Amino acid sequence: MFAAAPKASTGGTSTAPSTSKPTVPAFPGRSYFKAGANNKYVTQLGKQLVKKGYSRFYSVGPGPKWSESDRKAVQAFQKAQKWTGSDADGYPGPQTWTRLFS
Repeated sequence: MFAAAPKASTGGTSTAPSTSKPTVPAFPGRSYFKAGANNKYVTQLGKQLVKKGYSRFYSVGPGPKWSESDRKAVQAFQKAQKWTGSDADGYPGPQTWTRLFS
């Protein structure tokens, strides 16, 4: 009798497509996105806006200091969601954050 050949190892990787959804970072709060704000969340928001196609609002690129460029990019994103009035004010809230990072 012949012994069966050992099965080839796949190294623990799966060839099936991933069904996991991207993790949305927790919304830090509205106070991080206002005049004079300078923090990592402004940079995180700006980078995601650029990733989603809103780079035209940045002449230099996103950074930690909240600017009119950030507000205009957020507002354009909100309007793209078909939001109007105070829902498209250019300041991110939890719903804007969740949709932007989804």
